[in-house]
Amino acid sequence: MNILVCSAGRRAKIVEYLKKELKSVNGKVIATDCDRNAPALYFADDIEIVPKVDSSNYIEAILDICRKHKINSIFSLIDPELEILASHKNLFDENQIKLIQSPLETIQICFDKQKTYDSLQKLSLPGVPTYSDINKVEELIDSGELKYPLIVKPRKGSASIGIEVIYSKNELVNIFSKDDNLIIQPYYKEREFGIDVYIDLLNGELIDIFIKEKLRMRSGETDKSISIHNNRIEALIKDFILKFNFKGPIDIDCFEYNGEYYISEVNPRFGGGYPHAYEMGCNFMEYILCNIKGEQNKGYSGYKYNKGYIMMKYDEILLQKL
Repeated sequence: MNILVCSAGRRAKIVEYLKKELKSVNGKVIATDCDRNAPALYFADDIEIVPKVDSSNYIEAILDICRKHKINSIFSLIDPELEILASHKNLFDENQIKLIQSPLETIQICFDKQKTYDSLQKLSLPGVPTYSDINKVEELIDSGELKYPLIVKPRKGSASIGIEVIYSKNELVNIFSKDDNLIIQPYYKEREFGIDVYIDLLNGELIDIFIKEKLRMRSGETDKSISIHNNRIEALIKDFILKFNFKGPIDIDCFEYNGEYYISEVNPRFGGGYPHAYEMGCNFMEYILCNIKGEQNKGYSGYKYNKGYIMMKYDEILLQKL
């Protein structure tokens, strides 16, 4: 059983955890990236350097790697690649390679922040109000329904790239004059939570939930967090999963504002804060292996971890002779 981890980047722990679990079945982790200096590559059993994900020959290169290493399954660690892989699911199916990710339609909703909010609204789920029409936002500000500061971010983006806090109409107009493919949200960030969730690849059932309060962020990823039990967030996530078609690992951001909880963003992949969940016993790698073997995981029955444990990331150095 060999698994391909695409666009491994800096996610060395994900590769390391998967490699550890695959030892039990004599499997290997093959990691890819377009950058030979991506550190996570060197934690895998073997590496492959590939074209950028938007290259015309990208899928062909991935399929060649799969044939070379006898790959059974694939997952990616970056948002843009999820859609590309899902768009070519038929090719992977023909080659008996399983994609460890959600369906294309779900990925497209999650990657578009306006579509994410609109979908939450239709399903009566609480989301952070999201607007892509600056004129509508100005009307809401004039009527007192919205107030500064506001959050402006790319409609399609990841890793917190391009996020700005706006404090005045002049700033808002100025930023939209440069790029109109943006969304606007109220500043709801009193407390922020990250939720790691695993959905069974075979039957679509909820398998595990890990809730952490984010204490510090760095470059769009959780740098420090504390494990918590929160029954209201747990109930919200269970309702959310029932109403959407997710598969495999997903990462959900949730804000608390005025005593209520709101879903902010959904990433249908491993999140940067997943190591906290793994170290606390939420072993998504084990669930993946179970599914690849054609077995269903045991459904969710409550918290599998203790609360009150803080994860603190720190820098390490890797020297590699090329």
